[in-house]
Amino acid sequence: MLWIDTRDKGEKTLLTVKEAAERLSIPPSTIRYYDDQGLFPFVERDENGYRLFKEDEVFWIELIQCMRSMGMSVKTLRHVAHLHMQGEETLDERVQIFEEHQEKLQNRKKEIDAAMGELETMIKTLESQ
Repeated sequence: MLWIDTRDKGEKTLLTVKEAAERLSIPPSTIRYYDDQGLFPFVERDENGYRLFKEDEVFWIELIQCMRSMGMSVKTLRHVAHLHMQGEETLDERVQIFEEHQEKLQNRKKEIDAAMGELETMIKTLESQ
């Protein structure tokens, strides 16, 4: 297991961008980009302006990485982050956003499955010549 040097601020353990990046095996520039895009409105900064993530906020980085890999836009993720900051009363709207994205992915999967079937047919046709 990778040991990460952390900073203590009261009772909360805080991670720098570098430490969070090491924890998640991603480049620090990715985290900085996401923050610059407004995806971490909750992130604290130290007296030098360095971003500091609470342990439980590292989940957000993972969530954003995951959703970006599934094609969710930065704009949508920014909206989700701001809804989260508004509290529990926005939970239904956040769930709806993820359900709509899930439906888009399911439709895309059907399209890919159909294309794969056509490709398989073409390959068999070529192999039989």
